[in-house]
Amino acid sequence: IVAGPIAAVTRSFDQMRRFTTDVSHELRTPLTAIRSVGEVGLRGHRNEASYRSIIGSMLEEVDRLAQLVDRLLALSRAGTHHAFSLDAVDLSSLAEDVASHLGVLAEEKGQTLSVEKGGAPWARADRVVLRQALINLVDNAIKFTPPAGRVRLRLTETPSLAVVDVIDSGPGVPPEARDHIFDRFYLIDGNEAV
Repeated sequence: IVAGPIAAVTRSFDQMRRFTTDVSHELRTPLTAIRSVGEVGLRGHRNEASYRSIIGSMLEEVDRLAQLVDRLLALSRAGTHHAFSLDAVDLSSLAEDVASHLGVLAEEKGQTLSVEKGGAPWARADRVVLRQALINLVDNAIKFTPPAGRVRLRLTETPSLAVVDVIDSGPGVPPEARDHIFDRFYLIDGNEAV
C-alpha cells in the first residue's frame, strides 16, 4: 500500500529534476550570448545607433528566450513530445541566424564562424526547438575549439534530405565517449555537457 504513493512521489521528483536540468541546459547558451553582447557593448565608446543595435539584439534574444520557456512549459505540461509545432523552416536562414547570434562568442576566442550553403534546404520542424538544438551544437563547437580555430555550419540537400553539419577544428569527441554523446547532458571529464 505504501509503495504505490512513494513510487509516484519519486517519479514526480525525478520528472521535476529532469525538467529543471532541461531548462538550465537550454537557457545557459542564450543567456551567455546576451551577456557577451552586453559586455562587448560596454567596451569603448559607441554612438547612439551602435548602442541601439546592441540593445535591439539583446531584446530579440529575450523574446526568443520567452518563446523557449513557453515551449518548455508546454512540453512539461503535456508530458510528451506532442507539443511541438511543425512548420516549414528555411535552414539557410536558421543557420545564418544562429551564426549571427553566437558570432560574438567566436570573436572573443578569435575564431572564424561561417555558414556554407550547398543549396537552399528546408525542413518541416519546430523552429524554436531546432534553433535551440543548433545553438547548443555550435556553442559546444566554439567552446571546445581552440582560439583562432574554425567553426562551420555546412548546409546540403538531396531530393529526400536536408542536412546541417556543424564542423570545427577542435579535438573532436574522444573515442571512449562517442557511445554516450546522445545521452542526456553527458559530461566528458567533468566538463560541460556535450
